[in-house]
Amino acid sequence: MYDFIMNNEKGTINPLKKLDAKKAVSLAGSVLMIVALVFVAMRLIDMREELDLSILTNTGVLTLLLLIVIFEGIIVICSSLNYRKIVIEVSGVNVLKRVGVKVYNNANIYKYIPGGVMLVLGRNQIAVETEGMSHAKVAISTLVEGILWAISALILSAIFSFEFLVIYIRQLEFEYIWLVLGGIILAASFVLYILYRFRHKILKSAFNIDSKSDEKPANIKITKLLKRIPIMIAIVSLWGFSFTATMAILGQPMTLYLVVTLTGLYILSWLIGFLTPGAPSGLGIREVLLLMFLGGLVNEDLLLSAVVIHRAIQVISDILAFAIARTYAAIGSSSHKVSN
Repeated sequence: MYDFIMNNEKGTINPLKKLDAKKAVSLAGSVLMIVALVFVAMRLIDMREELDLSILTNTGVLTLLLLIVIFEGIIVICSSLNYRKIVIEVSGVNVLKRVGVKVYNNANIYKYIPGGVMLVLGRNQIAVETEGMSHAKVAISTLVEGILWAISALILSAIFSFEFLVIYIRQLEFEYIWLVLGGIILAASFVLYILYRFRHKILKSAFNIDSKSDEKPANIKITKLLKRIPIMIAIVSLWGFSFTATMAILGQPMTLYLVVTLTGLYILSWLIGFLTPGAPSGLGIREVLLLMFLGGLVNEDLLLSAVVIHRAIQVISDILAFAIARTYAAIGSSSHKVSN
């Protein structure tokens, strides 16, 4: 596999070997998807205790939740299209829409496997299926996307839930405030140190992957990447609104202030879970933070059910998006073969 990757980087790969590699990657991806779904099922089973899911017997409630599933699935598809644009901007190589959507949603299932490594590796299938694409450029694209997600979520959580967070921090014990602030400062310092320490390698990977290779470095324009932020802010906002809508469907009375606060705190919880190493898709981290932040703000019994139900909704929507992406890719591939 290593020889295949290296040969593919140099553009000397035999087409037949490349076809065999695609089949191997596809098979490995199917196995990883099953493993990921097993992890998700086990976590949801662990969380089923102390839940009151009787409200799901209501046909109206169930119908509305199914609409949320479809809504979330559409958001995931939009995220895959956004990632494809980022890959194109970073690499300077065009990625077929059907390839970008399929690979993104395949890898999206892998995020439930602890560690997050398989998500990154899964996305590198784009390099296998795209002529002239390097694995390093796909990896850099994933890093760029993660940074842009974090920036977008941070902006939104600060805007939507700033007032609540100020009040919440003031209620903490004095020593805990310093502990929280110290942790944030240490984490930020560590990230900045890593970026500074490896700045040359990062820049080399982004702009000139291998000086011995014939590959031309892509002319990455930061301004074009930053233009993705408004789109990503919109997507993150919809994620937050999806959770708030789930709360409302399950029976939580809403006011404009509560809608804004719930959306902001969900986004903040998502961000912390997203940045937590080893937490597959923030599983467990996000739920604990939501229970901690919203415990005195909404009905706590309803909150526990909403947290677990919404997580289940997201898992099902990821599977739905995966099915849509595979169908779209199959139709696109068939049309391409017919046209040829």
